[in-house]
Amino acid sequence: MKLAGIMAGAALLASALTCAARTPAPEATAPAAATDSLSVAAGTVLGSYIKGSLDNLRRLGVEIDNAVFTDALGRVLQGRDTGFSQDRANQYIDSCVTAARRAAMPVDTLSVASQQQFLQQAAALEGAVTTPTGLVFIVEREGEGAMPTDSSTVRMMYTGRFYDGIEFDKTDTPIEFAVEGLAPGFAEGLKMMRPGGRYRLVIPASLGYGTEGIPGAIPGNAALDFTVDLIAVKN
Repeated sequence: MKLAGIMAGAALLASALTCAARTPAPEATAPAAATDSLSVAAGTVLGSYIKGSLDNLRRLGVEIDNAVFTDALGRVLQGRDTGFSQDRANQYIDSCVTAARRAAMPVDTLSVASQQQFLQQAAALEGAVTTPTGLVFIVEREGEGAMPTDSSTVRMMYTGRFYDGIEFDKTDTPIEFAVEGLAPGFAEGLKMMRPGGRYRLVIPASLGYGTEGIPGAIPGNAALDFTVDLIAVKN
């Protein structure tokens, strides 16, 4: 989850609107009707962005009361205190999203049999290669250039899913990682990739987060299904 990315648009809009509210308006030269129309147009455009941010939060399982939200937004526009600093508000939203995700997790541990079946299905796909460690590696689009090593830093985008197709993590913009700091299965797969390519990794729990998983995020025994776009390699 990248909450900062989800909320960046809303925070930027709130900041811009607050500045606008606190800055004395120049003497109006347009007719009142035109001014009203401009206000409506601005509210329509900015409101759509704000609604999109709220919809994103709701998709993450967080409930937003429109009436309370509108009241808080009005306070910000008027330069009044809401009881939250911006940093504290972001931290609170993050904690609510984390709690909602934990509550939404159907189980803490998946059965070994179900995950093994998923790995076998992936291994049977055309072009799939299963390494001695049990990693299933599939080339969706081959890249060019040198493969990463343990000492490399990689720039990439990825989507992570469980065996049932539900996404548990996704990058919105390219991100950099040191290969040696990643889960063993992910690191192994990266070292088989070339820049510019797209690859699929199906990682057994033994190469991921094991029998314990990550409470509230990754169930125990979970096989992880990643689609990875490797953008660049720094050796």
